[in-house]
Amino acid sequence: MKECAVYDFDTAVSRAGTFAEKYEARERFFGKPDVEPFWVADMDLPTPAFIPDALRARLEHPMFGYTEQYRDVFDAIGWWMENEHGAAVEHNWISLSPSVVTSISVAVQSLTKPGENVVVLSPVYGPFFSCAQINGRTVSDCPLTVENGRMNMDFDAVETAVQKPETKLLIHCNPHNPGGRVWEPAELEKLARLCAENGVVIFSDEIHCDIVYPPNRHLSMLNVEIARGNCIVAHSIGKTFNCGGLQASFTLIPEAGLRTRFRAGLDRSHCGDINLLGKTALTAALSPEGAEYKRQLNAYLHENIRQVCDKLGGLDSVEIIKPEATFLVWCDFRKRGHWQDVFKRLVHEANVALSGGTFFGPAGEGWFRINCAHPRAQLLAAVERILRVFH
Repeated sequence: MKECAVYDFDTAVSRAGTFAEKYEARERFFGKPDVEPFWVADMDLPTPAFIPDALRARLEHPMFGYTEQYRDVFDAIGWWMENEHGAAVEHNWISLSPSVVTSISVAVQSLTKPGENVVVLSPVYGPFFSCAQINGRTVSDCPLTVENGRMNMDFDAVETAVQKPETKLLIHCNPHNPGGRVWEPAELEKLARLCAENGVVIFSDEIHCDIVYPPNRHLSMLNVEIARGNCIVAHSIGKTFNCGGLQASFTLIPEAGLRTRFRAGLDRSHCGDINLLGKTALTAALSPEGAEYKRQLNAYLHENIRQVCDKLGGLDSVEIIKPEATFLVWCDFRKRGHWQDVFKRLVHEANVALSGGTFFGPAGEGWFRINCAHPRAQLLAAVERILRVFH
């Protein structure tokens, strides 16, 4: 039996000279080039060695020409979805794409017309709004409610939105970013039923689905029976394996007619493929080695999350939503002053760059998101600075 690697998540690795967005864009977004970044949702934890090993092996060949969508890629995706998520996937359901955001834009362009309506449940990842708006579609925002430190769907608002005849698409985050919510089967079934009854397609962004903490379990929309005829599920190796820069994503669409419409959009935009090294990385990642890495990563991130939430939970007038999934913690600073003043104090007094809540829609104003996928000592030192500033 092959001995499992043991991964070191505590040793900090410099990203200097790699043009990493979360570092290079600090001055542009925060006005301070040396503020410590905990904003962009990639990890400051190294990609597991078996992925760069696979990339190096491929780079030994001196030609990098046009590359087929070969069977190993589809086998890896199918194995991962069944082994890690209990979702049986047929190869012909799979379409490759550079990113989940690319797939969202293609879905908007392919499944709606200018002037038609897209539903989102905010606060949520900003491109859910922008992908609709820049393509000339309207957005119905159904804000989530917060009760007892947990986000919930407002099904009355969702029902009203999907019943509009101009509504054709609902974009859903499963698990939720930024709130870290793992949706329960009954919630997903109710959402899917509302959409099915009103002819609305569900785009289920499941990019965070591998990072889920016990006792919670992710349920893919693929396993919600009533959703199978009108859902698009999107995933990527970007979060789990810190490979966002390799642009290796995919969608899964069980229903043939919907799949045809979506792929026509991929063809119109010439974005129905991923690059050679993305295919190499994806095939290496979605494997038994990748599953063991994920297990160790989740244990480390879970402890990071626990300690951050315990510490920040002691701040007066600041509410912390403890995530059930993702490496992100959503923090309500609304009682500590106007969000722009809080932002300035975080940057200039605590020397910490967090994602501001307005990026996630109007419902996010006054909230901030902390990326906890950092070596623990670095992360906790930053949290201590926040505590000193807002004690």
